[in-house]
Amino acid sequence: MTLKETSTDRNNNLDFIRFLAALLVILCHAYPISRGQEYTDLLGRLTNGQMHFGNLAVCIFFLYGGFLIAKSAERLKTAGAYFKARVLRVFPCLIAVTFILTFLAGPCLTTLSAGTYFSQKGAYQYLLNSVMILTHNLPGVFEGNIYGQTVNGPLWTLPVEFLCYIMCFLVWKTGFLNEKRMKWTIPFFAAGYIGLKIILGTNVLLASALRPVGLFYAGMLYYVYRGKIKLSREAALLCSAALVFFTWRGFLDVVVFIFLPYVLLYLGYGTRHKLSNFAKHGEVSYGVYLCGWPIQQTICMLFGGQMIPVVNFLLTLPFAICGGYLLHRFVEQPAARIHK
Repeated sequence: MTLKETSTDRNNNLDFIRFLAALLVILCHAYPISRGQEYTDLLGRLTNGQMHFGNLAVCIFFLYGGFLIAKSAERLKTAGAYFKARVLRVFPCLIAVTFILTFLAGPCLTTLSAGTYFSQKGAYQYLLNSVMILTHNLPGVFEGNIYGQTVNGPLWTLPVEFLCYIMCFLVWKTGFLNEKRMKWTIPFFAAGYIGLKIILGTNVLLASALRPVGLFYAGMLYYVYRGKIKLSREAALLCSAALVFFTWRGFLDVVVFIFLPYVLLYLGYGTRHKLSNFAKHGEVSYGVYLCGWPIQQTICMLFGGQMIPVVNFLLTLPFAICGGYLLHRFVEQPAARIHK
């Protein structure tokens, strides 16, 4: 079976895998939030810092995003329809979480009085996160936590994601999102990626955004050539083994774009039995992603500013899942009806 044949309908594992990825983000963050910024999860230790669970989760989101957004660009065709769909997907939940943190959670968690809190311009500057202008702190919030005052660290991925949306639309608009022409974008993207990698050098924050962008582009490639890509368990196992071997040898930054996309797309579309009904009551992964960090920081604060990471992870899960469901029910679903 080709990827094209298995990806024509909603009979896939994507909702389940993205939900697991959102939980991996929480697991990853439990270590630095609970013990300090130098602590990392098991995958980070096994790969000698080449990848941790949070980075793997972001790669999952961006790879599937590239595949599905390329499909969306072909289907919606106009800039207005395309960006309306993207805006209604990203911003309603982001705005809701930002306002809840600023006006409800912030006053409850701050060490300042309510009057002093609301007199600080930092409280209102935090609202800039609603438009992806990243502002990390709220006045007096999480001051005693070992990680620091960062209220919602994962938000850095959202402007990167939106830039990928723009890239995908431009590729479609210029006529390159097809089998005949897409291959000519590969050397230009590779040269740009390597060039930026060299230029950014030791700037860890900016360099960390390059891998997700590369996986988003890989998702676009797999969508364009989906009719030529055969999915098989044997090939997926071979790619998994190669990924483990080259990671062990220290070459993950190169092979992650070669082997990981095939493995993830096989898991998403190629398995014999699929969990297509997993999210029939609501796809909560985005909401969980947005809620996880502030809940983890709050729990850590209640434990005196530091704690056992696994305990932080386990205590966060039910609250993050509940928050994700509420966001889906009362924010995402109404926004989806506007799009229709």
